Amino acid sequence: MGRDADRPMSIEQRYAEGLRGVYRDDDAAGRLTKMVKAQGQSPTSDDTVANYGLTGSGEGKLSAPFAIIEKIFPGSLPATAQGVGSCVAHNARNAALGTIACEIAAGKPDEVSGKVEGKPEVSEEAQRDGVFSTESLYWFRNHGGPDGWSCEHAAEVMTSQSGLWVRKNYTEIGIDLTRYSAKTEVRWGRPLPPQDVQELGKKNLIRTVTRISSYENLRDLMANGYCVSSCGGESFSAQRDENGVAQQTREGWAHAMAYLAVDDRDAVKRKYGEPLVLVQNSWGPRWGSGGRRVLDTQLDIPLGSFWAKWSDISRRSALAYSSIVGWPPQTFDNWTGGWF
Repeated sequence: MGRDADRPMSIEQRYAEGLRGVYRDDDAAGRLTKMVKAQGQSPTSDDTVANYGLTGSGEGKLSAPFAIIEKIFPGSLPATAQGVGSCVAHNARNAALGTIACEIAAGKPDEVSGKVEGKPEVSEEAQRDGVFSTESLYWFRNHGGPDGWSCEHAAEVMTSQSGLWVRKNYTEIGIDLTRYSAKTEVRWGRPLPPQDVQELGKKNLIRTVTRISSYENLRDLMANGYCVSSCGGESFSAQRDENGVAQQTREGWAHAMAYLAVDDRDAVKRKYGEPLVLVQNSWGPRWGSGGRRVLDTQLDIPLGSFWAKWSDISRRSALAYSSIVGWPPQTFDNWTGGWF
């Protein structure tokens, strides 16, 4: 791809030219499976959905956690574009942000602490950068290079080593995470952060994850407010149609992206031939152009996101996040009514 030698490549160009933001890690996947089983939970979504009575809960519906994110944390999506190949950390943060926002909206007390999840206090600038830090997650990737990680290892870290760090100035360790910094993001990796940082990381862990086994499981988990991180090699056009749908392209990206909605309505399936999944990219608000209005609603998808046909993303590795005990049903008023 030709370019001006004096002009640095955008993050999108770097991925198009072969940057590996994701890679396969079978060891991490195995450890994650063992960890989830030790929690008494299922590592696969078939059992998770069945065991918690979620089967069919998203059928025929638009389930839109991204809209609850916007209600509770206005302007937090898509946050500042990643500056290195840290898409796994950004997509994991975005999925966790969606899950947390829905748990706040549901207003159920935690089964262990008995406390109702409250909105963390953050500054306006911290909220614009995604509410939670990506740097404090990427420090635990266990390699020294600036680019690349696996979704499974990130999920393992978030459930055992470094959870959700609210964006603020951590004076006790001398690190200001209020605004995103790619330089700070690669400060550690190998070696791991010092002990005082590791101790802070063990606060506010994600409770558990489950691997998505089917579209139906994804649909039903999303309907209950459990958002998803994904890794894969698919790439998509930056040009959306009038309803925000993007077509898959041939170039391919080794890239992680979050899923923040599912549209299973009959009108959508008639128009596009299949259901749609809302994909949140991590390349900032300027990536992507075209329509954002969700079909037959007054709802706009976030900047930097797009709807993908399920068949275009069905081969991606995907993990749903829960930060409460298990996967209890969570109901919300009409996604395009009661919340907006």
